[in-house]
Amino acid sequence: MISRVAENAFWLSRYVERIESLARLLYVNTQFVLDVTIEDIQRWSPLVVVVGEEERFQKAIDKNQQDDEETVRSFLTWDRTNPSSIACSIESARENARIIRETISLEMWETLNGLWLWFSDPKAEKLYRADQYSFFRYIRDQCVLFNGFALDTMLQSEAFNFMRLGASLERTGQTARILDVKYHALGPTRGGIELPMEIAQWQAILRSCSAIEPYFKVSYGELSGIHVANFLLFDKHFPRSVTRSLDRAWNFMQLIRPRGHKEIGQQSAKILKSLIQEMSSLTMDDVMEKGLHKKLTWIVDSVTDVCRVITSDYFTAQMMEPNSKDGSL
Repeated sequence: MISRVAENAFWLSRYVERIESLARLLYVNTQFVLDVTIEDIQRWSPLVVVVGEEERFQKAIDKNQQDDEETVRSFLTWDRTNPSSIACSIESARENARIIRETISLEMWETLNGLWLWFSDPKAEKLYRADQYSFFRYIRDQCVLFNGFALDTMLQSEAFNFMRLGASLERTGQTARILDVKYHALGPTRGGIELPMEIAQWQAILRSCSAIEPYFKVSYGELSGIHVANFLLFDKHFPRSVTRSLDRAWNFMQLIRPRGHKEIGQQSAKILKSLIQEMSSLTMDDVMEKGLHKKLTWIVDSVTDVCRVITSDYFTAQMMEPNSKDGSL
C-alpha cells in the first residue's frame, strides 16, 4: 500500500478519537463544575494542561482570563490557533478522509463530512451558546457513528489496520491524559480516606471515559481513586483502558508488518512491545509507590515515541520494492 494512504488512515482515526475524547471531557467538566465547589483555577485550567497546550494557552490568553470558564472552553473548542482544538481536529480529520476518499466507505465520508459541515454552520455556535450539553454530545455521537461505520462498512485491509492502530494508540494516550486531570486539579492521589471533592472528581473522570457503568459492574459500588485508576489502567475487558488499548494496538501492529520482511516496522514494534511488557509487570501498588502522575506522564510520552517511530518506519522511510527474482529488499 502507498505510504501516503497509510499515513492518512493512521491520522484520520487519531483525529476522530481525539475529537470524541475532548468532546466527552468538555461535556462532563461542564456538569462537574456546577455540582462541586472548587476554586476557579481547579475548574478548567487542568484540561488545558492534560491536552498538552498549556504553553500555547498562556501565550495566547491574557493572564487575567486564563481561569475563566468560557475562555478555556472556547480555546479547546473553537480556537484555530490551537491544533488540539475540536475545530482543528475536525478539519484535519476531514482533510485526511478527503485525501483517501476512495479507501474509506461512503458512510464514513458522509458522517465525517456532515460533522464538518454542521460544525462550520453558524447554527452550531448558536447551539453551543444555548445548550452545550447537546452540542458536545452531538459531536461525540458522530464520532461513535463514524467508528461504527468503519467497523461495519470498510474493507478490513491494510488501510483499516492502520486506522485501528492509530485509534488504539490515541485512545491509550487519551485515557492516561483524562486520568491525570485529577492530579492537575486536586493534587497527588493518596491511599486512605478521600475527600468528597476527590470522590466527585473520580466519578467525573469515569464519565469522561464512558466508564461509569462498566466500573460499577466490576467494583460493586465501591468508588475510590486507587480503584478507578486500577480499572482505567489495567482492566482487560474495558475497551478504553490503557492495557486493553495497548493490546489492540499490538494486534494491529502485527497486521501491518509485511510478511517475509519483518525488518520493516521493527523499531516501532520494539518500542510498543517494551511499553506493553512494562505495563504488564506493574501492579497498582507499584504505580502508587512511583507516583500515579509520573506513570501517566510516562505512558503519554511512550505512546508519543511509538507514533513518532511508526512515522519513520512506514510513512517517511525510503522502502524499495521487493526484487522480482529473489524477493529481497
